[in-house]
Amino acid sequence: MKKISYILLFLGISLSFGQQKYPQNDFRNPLDIPIILAGTFGELRTNHFHSGIDIKTQAVEGKKVHTAKEGYVSRIKVSLWGYGKALYVTHPNGYTTVYGHLKKFSPKIEAYVKAQQYKKESFEIQLFPSKTALPIAKDEVIAYSGNTGGSTAPHLHFEIRDTRTKKIINPLLFGYQVTDNIPPIFRGLRATPFGEKSAINQIPVAQEVQIKKINNNLYVADEINAIGKIGLSVRTHDLLNHAPFNKNGVYSIEMHVNDTLIYYHNLETFAFDESKYINLLIDYPYYKQKYRKFQKTYIEKANKLSIYKQAIKKGYLTVQENDYFRIEIIAKDIANNQTILRIPIKGNKSIIPIVQENTKTPYFVPQNKYTVFKQGLSEIRFPTNTFYQDTYIDYKYKGDQITVHKPELPLDKNYTLTYFTDSLSAHQKKHVYFAQKSGKYYNYVTTYKKENKIYANTKYLGDFYLKYDSIAPKIYKPSFYNHQNISKHKSLYIHIKDNETGIKNYYATVDDQWILMEYEPKKNRLTFDLNDLESTGKKHIFKLKIEDLLGNTQTFEANFTK
Repeated sequence: MKKISYILLFLGISLSFGQQKYPQNDFRNPLDIPIILAGTFGELRTNHFHSGIDIKTQAVEGKKVHTAKEGYVSRIKVSLWGYGKALYVTHPNGYTTVYGHLKKFSPKIEAYVKAQQYKKESFEIQLFPSKTALPIAKDEVIAYSGNTGGSTAPHLHFEIRDTRTKKIINPLLFGYQVTDNIPPIFRGLRATPFGEKSAINQIPVAQEVQIKKINNNLYVADEINAIGKIGLSVRTHDLLNHAPFNKNGVYSIEMHVNDTLIYYHNLETFAFDESKYINLLIDYPYYKQKYRKFQKTYIEKANKLSIYKQAIKKGYLTVQENDYFRIEIIAKDIANNQTILRIPIKGNKSIIPIVQENTKTPYFVPQNKYTVFKQGLSEIRFPTNTFYQDTYIDYKYKGDQITVHKPELPLDKNYTLTYFTDSLSAHQKKHVYFAQKSGKYYNYVTTYKKENKIYANTKYLGDFYLKYDSIAPKIYKPSFYNHQNISKHKSLYIHIKDNETGIKNYYATVDDQWILMEYEPKKNRLTFDLNDLESTGKKHIFKLKIEDLLGNTQTFEANFTK
């Protein structure tokens, strides 16, 4: 017990040291309300780690967003998805803060952005102002919180980045106070054997192991009989005060074997280009089957994450006959609340043979070789290192369906799926695209076209279908009627929608001059600020043309007076 006490003391000191590496209380709360989190740094998201903290805005938009510290606006991005409207402020202390999902910018920033949007005739825009263009004073209001981009509810996404290295750092290491006295929760344990001479409970296949909650800080697993090389993975999440329904990510996971620290990772910092390796941190095939994310306490060869602080023998365990291991896996949040999962493992060399699925197929993809396969009118091309290891895949072509293995393998790179369209009519060629089925829906896959083929670059495996879209998108529910006097209106809005492939672009004019219409995809709505209309007191002609991703178009025209 003395040895494990020293280890726990060391880890506690490490957390404290991690906090002291960064300036404390140098950055202010970007909002005027207490910080209550909807999302923590490093949470497990689809194909990436969450790169900041999500601060609740009391379920409303329009909260004042202050700069965390004086500096200058170094980047502005307006996007339909992702962070939506986002600001990047660079500070003199070597860090850059990021504010995402904003409703609108402060007046001076809004004017700067709008001038560039009119110049480029584009709502979506990315700008890199000079150091002197938009200086920001201490505590200055730079924006108002919102729900733009890929957000599903009003909140402020907040990041802190190292300006020089571009690495993202956990903002809660900078002295921010968040009330949290609730320890993490364990939801499951999974044990995986590796190799023909390895087994879990006498069976050479991975399996979930029953766990039982003893109290808020302790869980105990059923005893595991094992032999050979094995790995453990856990399903866990954290809870925070004042946000009881949010399942947040934990800060760290460690594994002790007979009082020795074997494995430890934490989410202090990471780089964007390594975020994709989240699919090697989690048991990806099991996630795709069951939609449960188990985090491994072992490190696969191709995993290049920098979050690992300790990994003796990469975290794998080798169990021999009559061995007895006392395992403790500890999940902690950044407030140092912790929960322990105790796992007894006993060495038992008995293995019950089972009939294993034959994974060999005619389609073998060496990891380090560019590989091409063709079937019928289809073709797939895998660049070097598309997969994380040598892989046999399933590949089938039948009519309008192309199957490229099961969607249970993570990919490091995009591969190219091609369909040769010589047999299609001119009309079909114009409207054909790739789709993947999800439930009863077919989801558009970004499709490129050349004279005799269509192709897609994708990181997803599974079933692809040829679909056709010749239906024009819809324009509906304008906020005004033809010939209406809208002098009392502050804005003009209209709705657009495409039910198959989605809206590609739109172009709106008043009196044949381009106007800025803000697009809110979640509401299918375009909005024009009538303050942008210089001339008033006369009849104006409004025109709108929209296009979907297959080139189908729709137009709308109406007159109004202001």
